[in-house]
Amino acid sequence: MRRNKLNTAIVIIFIILLGLSIWGIVKNPIKLGLDLQGGTQVILKPVENEQASQENEEQQSAAAGVDSAAIDKAMLIILNRIDKLGISEPLVTKDYSNNIVIQLPGVDDPERAVDIIGKTAQLEFRILEGFDEEGNPKLGPVLLTGDKLSGASAGYDNNGQVVVQFSFNSEGAQIFEKITSENIGNQLAIVLDGEIKSAPAIRAVISSDGIIENIGSLEEAKDIALVLQTGALPVNLEIQESGFIGPTLGKDSLNQSLMAGIIGLALVVIFMIASYRGFGAITVIGLIFYVVFFWGILSALKTPLTLPGIAGAILTIGMAVDANILIFARTKEEILKGKSKQISLREGFRNALKAIIDSNITTLITAAALYRFGTGPIRGFSVTLAIGVILSMIVGLILVRAILFLIINSRAVSSGFIGVKIPQQTLKEK
Repeated sequence: MRRNKLNTAIVIIFIILLGLSIWGIVKNPIKLGLDLQGGTQVILKPVENEQASQENEEQQSAAAGVDSAAIDKAMLIILNRIDKLGISEPLVTKDYSNNIVIQLPGVDDPERAVDIIGKTAQLEFRILEGFDEEGNPKLGPVLLTGDKLSGASAGYDNNGQVVVQFSFNSEGAQIFEKITSENIGNQLAIVLDGEIKSAPAIRAVISSDGIIENIGSLEEAKDIALVLQTGALPVNLEIQESGFIGPTLGKDSLNQSLMAGIIGLALVVIFMIASYRGFGAITVIGLIFYVVFFWGILSALKTPLTLPGIAGAILTIGMAVDANILIFARTKEEILKGKSKQISLREGFRNALKAIIDSNITTLITAAALYRFGTGPIRGFSVTLAIGVILSMIVGLILVRAILFLIINSRAVSSGFIGVKIPQQTLKEK
């Protein structure tokens, strides 16, 4: 009786989650990816060093190698900034001219994204040495740079002014303590990308953290904190081109992919019912829950749906029932041994559990590798694959199990419902 109450509660919880998923799908429709609906493309060109053109060919050749390595590092920093902006499935590549090509699907504020992505974010600390005849500040040499920061965040100071708070790592803290201890009474200029953000007077020795003032809004402060967290770009980049690009595949590819998914789902349903009768019908119910949950999760994550992502989703439809196939096969074996339906079902779940877990873990390892070393659409495929694997286990091992144990002792669950022809000899022995 207690187990029946627990199984009933599980079914009710899943029905509530189903309703919430449908509500989320309606409220937040899934956006299409760059390959299906287009998006923003930005081309960043490295700013050439004027002195490099005066060097000999051998030096220029060596510099080109350094520049290539710097571009690769810049691409990693840009990817990190895009991730912190919450933009899903970006594509960052390098063309034959060493320009960085960035493609962003489903960006609500492309101008802000472009500004953050291309910002050099070179933070410098200099002692202010006075002003020239025109009133411009004279800066001393660079004493410390932003590569010694350990963190940065946007917020408000005690006076309600917008500031960016930053902290140093151990090396930076030692240098900053030495700078402040040797310059009591002087003004310390905090310079970001060549612009003096603030120049407070040093009144005491400081070793751990500081603030950047004179920021117009909290949004700007968050942007500054974001670029400081990800580090300065190793090369200066300027926007060579920025604009909207059309889909590379288009609506026909989307329709064909969705049709393939519908056909695949229909074939899985037919196979399960034909092979496992009533058990298969219960699996189909679980599959409906799975599809709605899957769609709801993608909607909640606001992940643009690309063609590789659709491929991953279609692949997981078959994977969503493989756990049930293992369980039902084991259950049939136990029934043919003459055990009761409930005991056979319990043994079927127990005997199949290890194989189910092992197979899904290996798939998750593959998905993790694709996400770690892949970019753009490859990551989209790995995400949908991982979501499908985890979700199929939850639905199969919890929801379908609860439904089966609720109905297993019912008179309606006959040998025909189970899809097993019990030998007459076994019936006589029973």
